[in-house]
Amino acid sequence: MLVSLAALVAALGVVVLVVVLVPAINEMKKTIVALREFIVNTESSLNPLLGELGKTLADIREMADTAAARRDDITSLMSALGDTGESVQRINAILGGAVKAVEKPVMYWAGVKAVGRNILRNFTHKGGN
Repeated sequence: MLVSLAALVAALGVVVLVVVLVPAINEMKKTIVALREFIVNTESSLNPLLGELGKTLADIREMADTAAARRDDITSLMSALGDTGESVQRINAILGGAVKAVEKPVMYWAGVKAVGRNILRNFTHKGGN
């Protein structure tokens, strides 16, 4: 009788275990199937996106290389502009000095001319009087 009771308790335990485990196993199956579908969908969605990302990175690299090449050109241009500016300043200084050198004699000559006209005018007025 004790063995029968132990067998009955074991049988009840197995029945309870089967009643609890069967729905749990079914849910795990559903979850695994859903997870597998999610992974497949995600992979199929990410592959084109990753391809586009690769193309974008290649374009960015190309733009960076172009900008680096242009940077040298711009540096050369800026250097040439700086040299040209220095040359213009030198020419300006030379011309400024030349203008100052010519300015004084021209002013003196204009003054001498004006004095000469006045003297000539005074003689012509006095002589005609």
